[in-house]
Amino acid sequence: MRILNAKEKDLNFTFLPTEVKFYDYFERASNNLVEGALLLQKLFDNTENLDEKVAQITEIEHQGDFIVHEVTNLLPRTRITPIDGEDIQRLVSSMDDALDAVHQLALRMQIYQITETKKPAKRLASLIVESATELQMAVKVLRDKKQYNQIHLRIVQINTLENHGDRVLHEGLSNLVAHRDDIFEFIRWKEIYELLEDTTDRIEDAGDVIQRVIIANA
Repeated sequence: MRILNAKEKDLNFTFLPTEVKFYDYFERASNNLVEGALLLQKLFDNTENLDEKVAQITEIEHQGDFIVHEVTNLLPRTRITPIDGEDIQRLVSSMDDALDAVHQLALRMQIYQITETKKPAKRLASLIVESATELQMAVKVLRDKKQYNQIHLRIVQINTLENHGDRVLHEGLSNLVAHRDDIFEFIRWKEIYELLEDTTDRIEDAGDVIQRVIIANA
């Protein structure tokens, strides 16, 4: 058996399996985001067992951090990446940022001891699930350039959902201002509404990264 020299070992270290792994990490990150978003929606639909639901979201958020850590460690050891290395880092980080926003929302619900939710908040939570699902479907076919047109349509839909979220936020804040006799109620729900809308922004940011990727690699 011939012994490989150092250069051959190095070249033998990185090719197709590593490329596939990055796409796998993207899919895991997007799946995590959807799972967290669905749990958040359940929390807004029914605040019973709130501590348990928050703990579940926290565990998913930790899994997201692990994915970012793995990608960050893998990138410097990879000679050939399927897309630009900076875009790989941006994409996985932007999806993690969205999941972090979901986690922060759950924590605020717990800290503020929310026992009843408001209709606009439920609508925003639903929009988060829809946006995360569109992102998940885009990521799932990102490795296939033939699907780039379909990916673009999903990114457009994410932008549409984010714009809808802006309108729902306006409605929710307007209702708060109209009934602001309870200052604590006003403060906590103002923050929750803004965090909900910020989460749709974070998902849109991830979609923007994907849009840049398909333009650069078309």
